[in-house]
Amino acid sequence: MASLTRSLSAICTALALVLFASITDAQTSASNSLLAQAIQSTLSRRWPPSENLSWLVLDTASGQVLAQQWPSLNDPIPVGSLTKPFLALAYARTHNTFPHALCQGTQDRCWLPKGHGTLDLEHALAQSCNAYFLALSRQIEPVALQTITQLYNLPAAPPDATPAILIGLEPTWRIAPVTLARAYTRLANQPDNHSILTGMRLATQQGTARALHAEDALAKTGTASCLDHCLASGDGLVLALTPAANPRILLLVRQHGTTGASTSIIAAQMLHALKTQNAANR
Repeated sequence: MASLTRSLSAICTALALVLFASITDAQTSASNSLLAQAIQSTLSRRWPPSENLSWLVLDTASGQVLAQQWPSLNDPIPVGSLTKPFLALAYARTHNTFPHALCQGTQDRCWLPKGHGTLDLEHALAQSCNAYFLALSRQIEPVALQTITQLYNLPAAPPDATPAILIGLEPTWRIAPVTLARAYTRLANQPDNHSILTGMRLATQQGTARALHAEDALAKTGTASCLDHCLASGDGLVLALTPAANPRILLLVRQHGTTGASTSIIAAQMLHALKTQNAANR
């Protein structure tokens, strides 16, 4: 009898724990649903649907898209320099340290005509230096890059991809927006990626994402070839994660006919709107 009583007690305890977990999950789901509705309403009201502007907001903990205004989140697009952090990861698979490299500007296919001079990885990421990452890409082993794309659930680079393709100067390697966002979420949550995260933090302070005016964020900008609804030859992209130390929200923005650095201006306004809404909901 005592044994039966103990068994029934254990079963009741287990059922109670399951019920508590279910209630907690339901409450979390409801909370996330309300948050998603609020974000969608806030951003859509200020930035109504437009062929020239696309964006998404991701919950970094769950990988759930909280809000979005994108033609198709799962259709691969050119992403320009947003591949560069993953190239650094691939390089690190077969090298102990990151190199320094000289950027001489236009002659090295960099976007800055006068060049950036000699850079380390952190500052090359902050400035999105093409010359640095072209040099880095020439030393990446294909197997190392394949390993990184698999680890981060990214599509494989095209066979025999050139360094120019890898760093986004040519639009052959395309990645779906939601796939890219989730890959960055995983990258930001791994402390071993310290040098890369430092470069993304520097980007908001003194680099191509400084127009975000959000020093407590990680960011990467990119300028990609435009394929649809083109106002110019390029599309500007910016990806931001905030807060920097423990990202909870990811924002990805694409604007037709401009650069990633210029798109940071709109992204800054969106981040401010999200911050204001979050403060109002507390």
